[in-house]
Amino acid sequence: MTQSLTQLHPIWQDFPAIQKELQAVLNRIEANMDANDPEVEAALFDMFNAGGKLLRPAFTLLIGRFYPAEREPLLNLAATVEMLHTASLVHDDIIDDSPTRRHAESIQSRFGKDVAAYAGDYLFAVTFRTLADNTNDIETVRMATRYLERILSGELTQRTNHYRTDMTIADYEEQISGKTAALFVLAAKLGIAASDAPDDFAELASDFAYNVGMAFQILDDMLDYKSDSTTLGKPTLNDVREGVYSAPLIIAMQNNERIQALLAKQTEITTAEAEELAQLVRDSGALDEAGDMAMRYTEAALNYLDDMPEHESKDILFSISRSLLSRND
Repeated sequence: MTQSLTQLHPIWQDFPAIQKELQAVLNRIEANMDANDPEVEAALFDMFNAGGKLLRPAFTLLIGRFYPAEREPLLNLAATVEMLHTASLVHDDIIDDSPTRRHAESIQSRFGKDVAAYAGDYLFAVTFRTLADNTNDIETVRMATRYLERILSGELTQRTNHYRTDMTIADYEEQISGKTAALFVLAAKLGIAASDAPDDFAELASDFAYNVGMAFQILDDMLDYKSDSTTLGKPTLNDVREGVYSAPLIIAMQNNERIQALLAKQTEITTAEAEELAQLVRDSGALDEAGDMAMRYTEAALNYLDDMPEHESKDILFSISRSLLSRND
């Protein structure tokens, strides 16, 4: 193994304590990149070195540190969250035929769909091996399995909703609660499982993570209409062509005949028409409404966080959660 995972996102530069622990998480992920296939290993190193924020493993670490916890199992459980998240991204890119991810060529584009599929499957296997090796509690393994099912269910709900011009905000919230928020909750629950946290704290932390996850996904979806593909690091409006409709579009398409006519083109929508669609969404005020949705979830998250005991982790979680409202990537 000649490569190493060394890059951390700049978001952590102001938090040296967690920065050191996240580097340790990357080291443990690196130790698991032994797929017995040079091309699959190269694909995995490319993906992890592309500079993800590591928000979910950070949640595991920070929530796990509120109460006494053994460092090594906590680090390894944090690594399982990032490996699971990365595996889901690899498979998403295969399904969407996405050419880029995290400002770089996606592994399915660079290495081919077969290598990408093996890489994703390998990560799923390593995730559960690492999970089993770092907890003696069968309930923790069962809980993680249930949350994997919820994440997949969210993806299947999204697939069912493809090209639905009658899709509602309630449908969208159900979809992202499984697709995104569930993984944030799993990250929190693994931190709780590694520590001596009491039940009332576990409930607060889970509710906090759920609301952060919901806000995070809404803001991510808003970026399709605020950013170009260079800024965002993935093809802008690609989701529209795939029939995946998010909060700004769902809000804007209500009673708007021109948007409905453009969406009826489905995969045949041209780049110029996609740009027109984006402008119609911006002009409709839908971004403000979606932003209000994200703000409500963020405020709920901060209220749950405010009720947690005073701790260095709490201060970091406040800072990170607030920064979500001004994110550009």
